[in-house]
Amino acid sequence: MKKVPAFSLPWRRRSKKASQKESSATPFYVIWDSVARFAAEIRASNFMAEMIRRRDAYGSEGVMGAPDCATLYGLTRWLRPAVVVESGGFIGMSSAFILKALADEKLTTARLYSIEWSENCEQGALIPDELRSASGGFVPLRGKVEDFLRRDQLPSSIDMFLHDSSHSYRHMFWEFQEFWPRLRDGGLLVSHDVQMNAAFPEFVAKTYAHDGKTGRRDAERTSHYEWGRWGYIGFAIKKS
Repeated sequence: MKKVPAFSLPWRRRSKKASQKESSATPFYVIWDSVARFAAEIRASNFMAEMIRRRDAYGSEGVMGAPDCATLYGLTRWLRPAVVVESGGFIGMSSAFILKALADEKLTTARLYSIEWSENCEQGALIPDELRSASGGFVPLRGKVEDFLRRDQLPSSIDMFLHDSSHSYRHMFWEFQEFWPRLRDGGLLVSHDVQMNAAFPEFVAKTYAHDGKTGRRDAERTSHYEWGRWGYIGFAIKKS
């Protein structure tokens, strides 16, 4: 795989004027305001209106809705990833908003590897032409996630993973387990339709470590920095 630029944690790119105590004590407060601001920006944009028009003209069944697309866009812009992998890219609604976020952040070398198993859909059909090109960072892959992993055809180190393929408990949990180790420190594991079963909350629970005496979270041994859910989107920030 092509070598990508070094990745740095978003909250570490803050102003150098911030005190060390402030940056270490509350490094994630900024994510909520940032993602909300980016999401509100895209919701009010002509891009959102055009994507809704495209979605409705094509057929909205099985396609991510506007609130979740806005959250996905916000998370992507906040993280500024260089390498993204998504499962279940389908006709490209989620792909379009990831690619739009990469473009708006001027991440010209970033890549989105979008995996779609079904032969019965036009993969990436909703993505605008200027974002769908290889130069725009879109890399469509047709086949099963399992096969791409078995053949070692996916980047071994990634900044962001989006699950949006089969929403069975078993498959969701399996994908989380497979891609979590590939995430860099500070990378994002994102899942759509987390309400469908307990896979996401149970996986997040397994990333916690607790102090034996107090029962509270042991920050040193817990393998996530932060996690949350907005709408049907769940996310966890990897801590190596």
